[in-house]
Amino acid sequence: MGLDVKGLELRRGRRLLASSLSFEIPNGNFMELSGPNGSGKSTLLRVLSGLGRLETGQLFWEGQPFDRTGDTHRSRTLYLGHSDGLKGALSGLENLSLFASFRELRHFEEPVQTALEFYGMYRFRDVPCMRLSQGQRRRIALCRLMAFPAPLWLLDEPTTALDPLGIERFMSHLSDHLARGGLAILATHQSLIERLRPTMQLRLGRAG
Repeated sequence: MGLDVKGLELRRGRRLLASSLSFEIPNGNFMELSGPNGSGKSTLLRVLSGLGRLETGQLFWEGQPFDRTGDTHRSRTLYLGHSDGLKGALSGLENLSLFASFRELRHFEEPVQTALEFYGMYRFRDVPCMRLSQGQRRRIALCRLMAFPAPLWLLDEPTTALDPLGIERFMSHLSDHLARGGLAILATHQSLIERLRPTMQLRLGRAG
C-alpha cells in the first residue's frame, strides 16, 4: 500500500507533457523524478499536491481514491516547491509559525525548535529571511518537514543551494522519514539514490 497513480496525463496549458503515466510507491520508499527542464517534473508534484489541475487519471492512497483538494490529503502531504516559499520580511521562526497557522496546528513550538536545531538554524531563528543566504533559507524551508510531519513528501529540488553539511542533514532526515514508513517524491538533478536503500526512478520524456 502507499500512493498509486494510474493513467495520469500532464499538461502545461495546451501542451501535453506526459500521458498514461502510472506508478505505485509503497510505504517506506521514495521516487526520484528526473528529466530535462520543461518535461513535467514540477507539474507532476503540483498535481499530486492538489495545487495543479488533474486532467486525466486516477489517484489512490492506501488503495482508496482520494480528493486531492480535501483537508485529509492536505494534512498528509507536505509540498516544497523550487522556491523556498518564505516571506522575506518575516524571520524563520515567524515563517514556520505562519505555516502552522495555515494548517491550524497548535503546540508547535517544541517541534519547530527541534527542527531549527537539527538544520543548524536555531541561532538565526529571529533574523528576517531576506537577510539570510539562499542556503539558509532552504534550511528554514526544510524545517517544515520535521516540525510538521506528514507521510507524503513532494519535493522539488530540495537540496538546491545547500552546502555539504545541509545535504547530509537532509539525507539523514529523509532516511528517517522512510524508515518510519513515509513516502517521498523528489525532483532533483543530484543523484541521492546511492545514499539510501533501493528506491524507484521515473524519467519524464523530453520536452518539445
